[in-house]
Amino acid sequence: MHRYHARVFGFLLALTRHRQDAEDLTQETFLRAWRKFGRYDPGQPLLPWLFTLARRQSIAALRKKKSRPLPEELPFPAESGETATPDDGVWLWEAARRELSAESYSALWLHYRQELALKEVAKVLGKREGAVKVLLHRARKTLAESLRGRNALSEANEREEGAPGHTATRSQNHHHHLQLP
Repeated sequence: MHRYHARVFGFLLALTRHRQDAEDLTQETFLRAWRKFGRYDPGQPLLPWLFTLARRQSIAALRKKKSRPLPEELPFPAESGETATPDDGVWLWEAARRELSAESYSALWLHYRQELALKEVAKVLGKREGAVKVLLHRARKTLAESLRGRNALSEANEREEGAPGHTATRSQNHHHHLQLP
């Protein structure tokens, strides 16, 4: 189970956006897995089972925290601990986290980032495979529309900057096109 620690932690960090919470939940997830290992079906892949336990732990923790007000702006740490750049893909995950529901974001993260099959994502989320396909489709569509709107705004700003009196050039304001998962 130790070899799955980083993947479970990454999943929980993506869900909670708080390193300490993710560390605590990762520890609780593996403690729960150890206690419930007798219920695990060795004929099934271990990682989706661990993600299911992790997701349930995060939901339980969120319910406990609901009584405490959350800050309006929650930071989303880049995995490397460095600032996100347009070339590293982290910006896309940040946008997804802002724009999508927790369930849609989880589906995207599990399928594209953790590379789980649709069947495994469905198992983790407690849904049918067809429902996960729809969830992923809608999430990609929502994210693409949101980013297209943002690109249109950036292009309008660019045109404004290119107006007389502004020194910015188009080459200084190049855009990286969205490559959705």
